[in-house]
Amino acid sequence: MANLPGGESATRRFSAVVIDDSTVVRFGLPVMHPELDVVATYPDIEQFLVDRPPVDLVILDLKLASGRERGGVRQGVTAIRAVHAAGYKICLYTDEDRKLVLAQCLRAGAQGVVHKSERGMDSLTAFLTVAQGGTVITQSLVGLAEVLERRGGLPTLTPRQREVLARRARGERWADIAHELFITEGVAREHMAAVNAKFARGLHTATPGDIERVFGIAPGDLLDDPGARGAIFGERH
Repeated sequence: MANLPGGESATRRFSAVVIDDSTVVRFGLPVMHPELDVVATYPDIEQFLVDRPPVDLVILDLKLASGRERGGVRQGVTAIRAVHAAGYKICLYTDEDRKLVLAQCLRAGAQGVVHKSERGMDSLTAFLTVAQGGTVITQSLVGLAEVLERRGGLPTLTPRQREVLARRARGERWADIAHELFITEGVAREHMAAVNAKFARGLHTATPGDIERVFGIAPGDLLDDPGARGAIFGERH
């Protein structure tokens, strides 16, 4: 029986679909995470959206057309929007590490980001969190969340949430954060979970212009660069 975030024991198995163009991932991920009830796997979103299986979670890769000759394969932000519009919770499972690309993926409707290099238990915790309606962001996006918070691009954080965010952005371990702030690790994680949710919600409600202004890449701004804008708004992978 898997342990869920917050230390609660799972009372039921969460159902999931894996969408990845890698045969190794499609076959290997269910074996690696037997705690999940993986009911189906797909190489892309097209047949998935025809079948519409009732599941708690979609584990989705960003790049779904690698090595393919045929066109018409939706991937990246386009795929996220389509799956999100169909009413599914999405946790990205990806090798992508560009912060602004991942931020735009959250803005498009993903609730979590897990890197394929993560430890198995960390990946499972993230999948279960998203399946329950929570939000999960990678360590690299923690730093991005701190930048947005400082520049007023996040909904208001409590003083304790800011303290936990600042320490996580510097890579401090949960045990060290708990010791420094005189709280338990569980409470520290709860504060960060609240920050994650506000970060994702802030991105989801922001306009492209808002994001450009926060990062200084609006036309004529100090960091104006078409390449940078393309990375943010999902124009390139």
